[in-house]
Amino acid sequence: MWMLRCDSAATGTASWELVAPSSEHTLIARAAATLSPVSLSDSAHPVGLLLFGGHDDVSYLSNVWLFDARTAAWTMLLRHSAQAAVASVRPDARGGHSAITHNSSSEVIIFGGLAEDGRCFNDVLSFSVRTRQWTRHECAGASPSPRND
Repeated sequence: MWMLRCDSAATGTASWELVAPSSEHTLIARAAATLSPVSLSDSAHPVGLLLFGGHDDVSYLSNVWLFDARTAAWTMLLRHSAQAAVASVRPDARGGHSAITHNSSSEVIIFGGLAEDGRCFNDVLSFSVRTRQWTRHECAGASPSPRND
């Protein structure tokens, strides 16, 4: 995995570094996922990346991974599961959704996406890095049509 380290905003210097990430679980290659910069509990600046969703050659995914750039380690925060009973709130497996970091980089909000069966979504959910919980947001008024990409 390649990481770009921006050494100094004042001078504009940066360097690429090839790192060998570690993980106790197997992180599978995927397409159409989102990777969002997040702050970790002991850091005021984004030093982590939150990976959600996407699909591999077999199925669409709903697992959540966290990459800590300081240690080059991946941690699985939530496993993929088709069972709604696993968590009280959890997005359906999807790819092609949008994601943005919010709330001082401790929360990632996702919108839309495409399910394995071809359904498109227009739902809004957020994932808290601190609590490792999903929240579904009910939006008032008109909303965008379901979409992906």
